Amino acid sequence: MSEARDTGDRILLAARELFANRGYAGTTTRAIAEAAGVNEVTVFRRFENKQGVLRALGKQMALRQAGHAAAAGPDSESVRDTLLRLARMEIAGALEDGGFAIRLAFDARSVPEVAAVLGEGIPGNLTGLAEYMAEQQATRELRDDIDPSVMAEAFFGLTSSYVMYRMVMGVAELPADIETDQGIEQLFDIFWSGAAAQEGEKA
Repeated sequence: MSEARDTGDRILLAARELFANRGYAGTTTRAIAEAAGVNEVTVFRRFENKQGVLRALGKQMALRQAGHAAAAGPDSESVRDTLLRLARMEIAGALEDGGFAIRLAFDARSVPEVAAVLGEGIPGNLTGLAEYMAEQQATRELRDDIDPSVMAEAFFGLTSSYVMYRMVMGVAELPADIETDQGIEQLFDIFWSGAAAQEGEKA
């Protein structure tokens, strides 16, 4: 990893922790610089301002979101395997972003800068997955009597509830390994049983 990239990563990691603990409005670029071990000028050179730091973090979050991954291009997996992989990725990303994402969601109600950044990513996540659902409906892999946006929302309801109950409510342990956790696959199968086209419906 280059020194410049390492510096940028340290700034983003510091900002993520500060935004989660203090909120966006309560965090200064000076505090970010001090936590990252760099000069404040370095923060400005790399990201222009605090919103630039937040936007870079938003792009990192988008890379771990199912809708953006689904829109990135075709794959060779079955539809079920693709959606299960996306569910695992979405859950892993939500667990990794943790308190940072939750704090941003609350800050977005009162801080226009945060609302603007979240507004760039969240709709794209839903739209990307809905478009993928529509494509699979057209090939009769998924039921075509359900609006693809509703199907996408049901998918996110599944992944969001999994994270919320464990991280926020504390009612269940976090999985040691997202890739092999059977609970996620069982929960996904409930979604799949309602979303998949029946054999007689396929082309």
